[in-house]
Amino acid sequence: MIAIDLTDDVVLVMGGGGSIGSAIARAAGRAGARVAVADFQFDAAQAVAGELVALGSAAIALQVDLTDSESVRHCVDRVLGEWGRLTALVNAAGFWSSAPSEQMTDEMWHAMMEVNLTGVFRASRAVVPALKTAGSGSIVSLSSVAAFAASADSAPYSATKAGVIGYTMGLSGELAPHGIRVNAICPGWVDGGFTHQVMATAVDPAALRASADAQHLLGRMATPDDIANAAVWLISDLASFVTGTALLVDGGYTARH
Repeated sequence: MIAIDLTDDVVLVMGGGGSIGSAIARAAGRAGARVAVADFQFDAAQAVAGELVALGSAAIALQVDLTDSESVRHCVDRVLGEWGRLTALVNAAGFWSSAPSEQMTDEMWHAMMEVNLTGVFRASRAVVPALKTAGSGSIVSLSSVAAFAASADSAPYSATKAGVIGYTMGLSGELAPHGIRVNAICPGWVDGGFTHQVMATAVDPAALRASADAQHLLGRMATPDDIANAAVWLISDLASFVTGTALLVDGGYTARH
């Protein structure tokens, strides 16, 4: 078995206090990386960073507002001030809202765009100088199967996730001459985060869970760790020839739909 080794890496996880983001932060820490856990909810970032430190990993917690370019730049500067370098960015922050387009307000649309798509742009733009200085590196952004197979009343969310793929492909060509790889991950249903939000308001959560599991050829939703394993692989040298791709980590969801 080939182990993933990130001992030379400094990884910044945007949205690191969330379900998937925290799993990615833990996986990166277990692989030896120094991890900056950034989240709008500072207490969530602190909890994850504290857990990593307790397990022997080097980690710091940062508060970041992805709708504010200065906040994003300050976050990156804090990482550089702490460790002197940055080799990987994971864009795991996300915002979800569901409504028919005719009922969706401009404010709801812009809120999703600001975090899910423009936030990816702001964070990626902010780390590029540090990655160029390092002479290599990786940017991994969370897209979704919703970019390919949208569900009812989620057209704006699907638009943001399709935009992440388009931006990933374009940025990969821009940064390849500098040895920087740029990729996206497209999960199906994940047992955490947005899924738990939906289940909390469902009339029959058990039926919804069974339906979600059945959407995937493997008969279950992903765990956050399933997505985290893909993210640390993409960061690592094991994926040294992978760039500009949207990696489906969906248990066969898109094959079924």
